[in-house]
Amino acid sequence: MIQARASVLIARPREAVFAFIAEPTNDHLWRSHLVASRGRVGAVGDRVMQTYSYEGKTQSVEFAVSEFEPPERLSYRLSGPLPVRLAFQCREEAGGTRVSMSFSATPTGIVSVLEGRITGEAARIAHADLDRLKRVLESVR
Repeated sequence: MIQARASVLIARPREAVFAFIAEPTNDHLWRSHLVASRGRVGAVGDRVMQTYSYEGKTQSVEFAVSEFEPPERLSYRLSGPLPVRLAFQCREEAGGTRVSMSFSATPTGIVSVLEGRITGEAARIAHADLDRLKRVLESVR
């Protein structure tokens, strides 16, 4: 199984942080390799279409909202040949909001051979994305 986790403290109210994360049109401002995101996030079952570009390849995937508990939890699932779960948690903490991000995927077939490389890259991306989220949100007052 591929797993990556990261967290960051953002000096903003939890409600504002969650609202930003839950708005698909904001995704390209802080998510690595994401070139477009559209859809609605307001309830479990809502769908978001995201287009990624990585190493010269572009791929669109449709995520389903699997958990929606404002202003605390938001999770997405992707079914198919590579089941994926992407989850965000926003907790109040002294100085702002602690945002935790977790990614998990269950590779099969040939992809499982690359599990170690993918795990390392996913961890690097999770940390970079949350650092970018912090910069974006703390620059807006």
